[in-house]
Amino acid sequence: MKLAKLAVLRKAGMTLLEVILSLALLGGAVVVVGENARLSFQDARLARDLTQAELLAESILAKVRLGIIEMEPVLDTPVGLATANPLDIVVDTHAVSMGSTGEALWLYSLEVLDIDDYLVEIVVTVRRNLPDVRRPVVCRLVRWIALEPEEEEEEWF
Repeated sequence: MKLAKLAVLRKAGMTLLEVILSLALLGGAVVVVGENARLSFQDARLARDLTQAELLAESILAKVRLGIIEMEPVLDTPVGLATANPLDIVVDTHAVSMGSTGEALWLYSLEVLDIDDYLVEIVVTVRRNLPDVRRPVVCRLVRWIALEPEEEEEEWF
């Protein structure tokens, strides 16, 4: 009788091998879920930065079209810092980050290419101010702008 009860008790419990195997499976599942969460956060940061870069590029392009920023080529100019034109300021705390290094978070470049006498191609490139090793986010917008022909003045004698 005692042996029968002991056999039943032995079958009801888990062996050490089963516990170790269960813990290994649980640990593997936790690692997989953790890696998925890390990749999700990384993708969310990338999407946020791409959206921010696109909004900044659109803003700079609109300022060029309105004449707030002159249609002249510039290279790696900080976004949002005061320039000669007081209207050329991006009032966005996320766009400009002045830390202890004093460097802007975003830089923009502007290319102006003449297509013909009345058509100009404007290329705005906005990028994170990070070393190339870290693969910074870059957004490049291209717009063609039609220039108004200059009216010739008639000479009156």
